[in-house]
Amino acid sequence: MNTSNLIKRVLPLVLSIAAIGTAQAAVPSFNLGAASNYSAYIYGNVSKVTDIEGRLAVGGDFTASGTSIGYRAPYGSTGPSLVVGGNVSLTGGDIYAPPKTNVDTTVGYGPITSYNKTLNGKGVYGGSNTSSKYHDLTKTDISKVTDFAATKTSLTALSNTLSKQASNGTAVNFVNGGISLVGNGKSGVEVFNLNTNNLTNLNLSNVAKDAIVLINVTGTGTVTFGGGQDGQLEALRNNVLFNLNGATGVQISTFTWGSILANNANLTGTGHLEGSIVAKSISSAVEVGWEPFKGYVAAPVPEPETYAMMLAGLALVGGIARRRRKQ
Repeated sequence: MNTSNLIKRVLPLVLSIAAIGTAQAAVPSFNLGAASNYSAYIYGNVSKVTDIEGRLAVGGDFTASGTSIGYRAPYGSTGPSLVVGGNVSLTGGDIYAPPKTNVDTTVGYGPITSYNKTLNGKGVYGGSNTSSKYHDLTKTDISKVTDFAATKTSLTALSNTLSKQASNGTAVNFVNGGISLVGNGKSGVEVFNLNTNNLTNLNLSNVAKDAIVLINVTGTGTVTFGGGQDGQLEALRNNVLFNLNGATGVQISTFTWGSILANNANLTGTGHLEGSIVAKSISSAVEVGWEPFKGYVAAPVPEPETYAMMLAGLALVGGIARRRRKQ
């Protein structure tokens, strides 16, 4: 085999190995950790909320009236439907247990379900309890159920990491309002980086069927979800994560698809989030559904032997090139 043909064979292999390493290192594996088991995982206080369709974790105090909690908690879930680190005061409302039959509670959305809801759900708390007597609430060591401080530390680091990911999708702002998010149609993770707090009339398109959609929103203040949401957002709702790294507020004013990571934000609004949320607090009658973010598993980084092969290939190509220059 002459040197020209050898280079033609070796060089593409070397370049492909390098490309694989670069692509795989771009976005690390990630999920919402302990918060993945809840519709809403809130580090601080929650008040006024009326409908949390999956499980609810509150690190501070929880005060509400007529609230419905946990009727779409997943089948087989053994943890309490409500976890409160501080004081709990619930007037009326219901706490549900997971369904008794093996059904997928993420099918459909809202209060209409295809299975019988199971009452008599359980809750735990760490402070005092002044709730309606019929609620099944037990005082316990909350740290044995979930560690709010550790989860916040972990998810804050995750949010910071995700906010630095390079965009591979295109965001187009319409003159008359609205944002069109257009993927490249092939990436396992479509990343969109937005610099506006006004997320009104979002449209998602050209995203591969099973791709994860990461939407980073930079800046502080309140991020508002308004208008309508179209395109692939509904179909990919458990693949979509809005990372609001610097937001101090989140306002849900429409039917919103996807999960929200907003470690330092207070959630307000009267709309519906069909996903899950991690936030600092809730102080409104916003509804939160149960569509857990499924997370992303990156392809494995090439083994050391693969890198050794790549280096050997580079050395071979370099040696051939030097030999040819001497001839």
